[in-house]
Amino acid sequence: MTTLTSADTHAADTLRWDAGVAALVFGSTGREAPDLSQLRHLALLPVDALELDLADPAQRRFGDYELLELIGEGGMGVVYRARQASLDREVAIKLLAAGPWASKEFIERFRREAQNAARMQHPNIVAIYEVGDAEELHFFSMRLVHGGSLAALLERERGLEPQRAAQLLRTIAEAVAYAHSLAVLHLDLKPANVLLDNDGTPHVADFGLARRLDSALAVDNEEISGTPAYMAPEQAEVRTQKISAATDIWGLGAILYELVTGQPPFRAGTVHEVLRLVREGQVISPRRYAPKLPRDLEAIVLKCLARDPGARYATARDLADDLGRFLAGYQVRARPLGTSQRFAWWVRRQPYVAAFAALFAISLIAGIVGVSLQWRRANANAELAQATLWKSRTDTAQKQIEQGDAYPALENAFANLREMEAQGDRDDAALERLRIGTALANAPRLIDAIRLGTGKQITALAISTDGKSVAAVTNARTIRLIDVASGRQRCQVEATPDSFGMTEFALNEGYLELHFSDDGQRLIGHTVAVGPASGDNPMLYPHDIDGILIDASTC
Repeated sequence: MTTLTSADTHAADTLRWDAGVAALVFGSTGREAPDLSQLRHLALLPVDALELDLADPAQRRFGDYELLELIGEGGMGVVYRARQASLDREVAIKLLAAGPWASKEFIERFRREAQNAARMQHPNIVAIYEVGDAEELHFFSMRLVHGGSLAALLERERGLEPQRAAQLLRTIAEAVAYAHSLAVLHLDLKPANVLLDNDGTPHVADFGLARRLDSALAVDNEEISGTPAYMAPEQAEVRTQKISAATDIWGLGAILYELVTGQPPFRAGTVHEVLRLVREGQVISPRRYAPKLPRDLEAIVLKCLARDPGARYATARDLADDLGRFLAGYQVRARPLGTSQRFAWWVRRQPYVAAFAALFAISLIAGIVGVSLQWRRANANAELAQATLWKSRTDTAQKQIEQGDAYPALENAFANLREMEAQGDRDDAALERLRIGTALANAPRLIDAIRLGTGKQITALAISTDGKSVAAVTNARTIRLIDVASGRQRCQVEATPDSFGMTEFALNEGYLELHFSDDGQRLIGHTVAVGPASGDNPMLYPHDIDGILIDASTC
């Protein structure tokens, strides 16, 4: 951990930077340490002020712990591999570098680191076992991770395969997301602060610069704290922007950048130049250093390293999820695609499904074309059938009109008119209306109606020669004489079956016919046989045997 303050830039005290400390700033111990003569550390003492001779049993013994070897050192403390005697286990123990000369602020930072780390109960965050002090030295013990740091791995391999890099950072991002859920910002995320176990699984360590988030999920930046090469722009300048979860997102992006390119986003000869680049420089596309880097992973890196915090991933969980999509072969949210690009991406990812879909589409199009042709053929046949039906109705109606039988002709004409109008055939409909008008003009019209009462079935009818009287037979045997002018019934006569002929009439095998005499004074009725009797010997069923004569003038 490295902490720089703007007030320290004019101090004469110097901080000893050996190769290990230089790696904290530049991500590589292969570079010459920069000149930091204008900066001083909060502890005011170099790291070697706490060098112990582990060959001396007295110096090796530290409370309940036996120090075995020095495994790491930084600006705030040194880390030893140790054995805890009471529990007979190996642990890592971090001692405050300034020892008994540490300032209160320095001690408070050290304790805050231990407290923040102790709150974390996550499989990918280094667990804290104990916090305390012994022999005037402040310390905390933690889980010992044997596989070395991610920085050491990068020293050996100088850039990882994209899939492996994405998998490592996904795990780290999930751990950071957990810390954020507890309102803790790490603020010093870098390869040196990620430890690998023997299986290569990463574990986040060193919460020395961690800050608690307030209710607004952001805190003011009162000092320049962190490792310059991995700082977010809002960390590199005091009192300009608040620091938030987006600040750690930048740190995660800087780690991923180095995992795929072998170097951090910004490098320079001095700390001040690195800070200037962080504040003002543009991140070079990682594909410039790794041309084979997938564009989706490049998009994830650049989204993390967006200069505007609002343009970065909203949460570390969102970043982990997008890395998961990349690893699974799905489209990432950091790189929105157009319609054609999404289709091409889907075809590359699902070639067999795409081939099946193409065959299905071809079959569907062929089917639609075939159905369309059949439909057109069927529609043409239906139109021909409809035209044939209309012509047949028209010919029948025309013959009926020519024969003076206009009313039956109207039924066919009206049927044609309804169908023609429904199908929008205006020309034929206009001709059919003309035909209907002609039929109506030549057909008899109803002038008046005479009511005989409900249930009265007329079986015979006669009209006098002068048109003043009408006689009707209802229900086969009731004769009614009605005055046409008034519509009133003048008289009613029942035809009784008293004779031989009326016997047939009574058996409903005949009906009564009516006729007026030429002068209209008499009404003559006689039975007409139907059914079996109609074809029998006329000697047995003589005509007019049951004739009825009614005086129409006096009735």
